[in-house]
Amino acid sequence: MKNKYLDFFKTVGKSKRLPRTGWVREGVKNPESIAEHSFRVGVLAMVLADKLGVNKEKLMKMALLVNLGELATGDMVTARGEYIDIKKQDEMEKMGGEEIKKIFGKVGNNKQYLSVYREMVNRDTSDAKVFWQLERLEMALQALEYEEEQGKNLEEFFVNTELYLKEPLLKKIFYEILKSRKINKKRSFGKLKDGLGLMN
Repeated sequence: MKNKYLDFFKTVGKSKRLPRTGWVREGVKNPESIAEHSFRVGVLAMVLADKLGVNKEKLMKMALLVNLGELATGDMVTARGEYIDIKKQDEMEKMGGEEIKKIFGKVGNNKQYLSVYREMVNRDTSDAKVFWQLERLEMALQALEYEEEQGKNLEEFFVNTELYLKEPLLKKIFYEILKSRKINKKRSFGKLKDGLGLMN
């Protein structure tokens, strides 16, 4: 008989080998896995949740769950702040929920985690809204690193992030990311600076 916990952890481990689709599309060498993305989103949640007035534990759970559903659906690529096909997004998120039920059903906790997953994808609560802003902020940080390491222009990812951010603290962090860019810096930097009323 298989050990249910061993089977569970091996299944979750597949996320370490599934690359983020957006970076693959852009021809990034050695792109991060969905697990690597999830890790830093979790760190952002751990450090910033209290300052943003949201539930730290819940956001860290969301960070771990966000990409596990993609073991069944694959990574969803966004363009300029919106999913390319809203109907497809809904279908994939439903499939993701079924994957969460399947994965956590192995260790008997699927109801608890499915509830958090559904809150996350419904995007109705303050916790979920802040989570998705953190998820986009991490994407912008990763885009900056790839620009620095590989000399690529990943402007679309910064535009996408800017459209999502609502929290002033996260906008300020994003502003610092834009200031660090060496590629196409002037356009993004100026646009966000004007929106925040910040000075050099």
